[in-house]
Amino acid sequence: MAQAYDSAGKRAALVRAAKELFYHQGFQRTSLEHVAQGAGVPLGNVHYYFSTKRALALAVLDSHKADLAVTFAAWDAQIPRPQERLVALLRSPLQASEAVVRYGCPHGSLCQELEKSEDQDIILASSELLSVWVRWSQDQLELLGWPSRAAQRKATQLVSVIQGSMLLAHTLHSEETLSQQLGEWEVWLDQEIRRGPAKENPA
Repeated sequence: MAQAYDSAGKRAALVRAAKELFYHQGFQRTSLEHVAQGAGVPLGNVHYYFSTKRALALAVLDSHKADLAVTFAAWDAQIPRPQERLVALLRSPLQASEAVVRYGCPHGSLCQELEKSEDQDIILASSELLSVWVRWSQDQLELLGWPSRAAQRKATQLVSVIQGSMLLAHTLHSEETLSQQLGEWEVWLDQEIRRGPAKENPA
């Protein structure tokens, strides 16, 4: 049992180190040796758990999705109204504004880099990460009475403005830009929810 625990612990440590390194210096610039050093384990251990950096990237994407699931479940349990949950999502970059300005979004920046890969499994897994944002946002809008198609479109728009605000703040190296952009989009979100979905023309 102790050996199994140690094995799981080492794998988790490698994934944590890789997440941080991919975020701070990018996927391409990070080697398996860097990950081993970051996790404080011998390089051979990395190859035991992850034979390639591709396998490690997939594990990191899975870990990010698992983290999102925990966050969203907590918001669902702790924040009573769907609109307030969407505001929590919109404001969430402000909790890590210094890191966002320096490195961008930990999800968006990684997905942008991995999307340049020719590996279809990597491309699919990276697109799934941001899709988690969209699906949860869509769920909140549907709880507010929005039809599924309208909720999906508005959720996609919401995620795009959050990601765009982080990208702009990172590019301009400006926490003020991040705060201003997200504040303006929060007003927009309130107006959109009050207005409700536009009526769709029948096909």
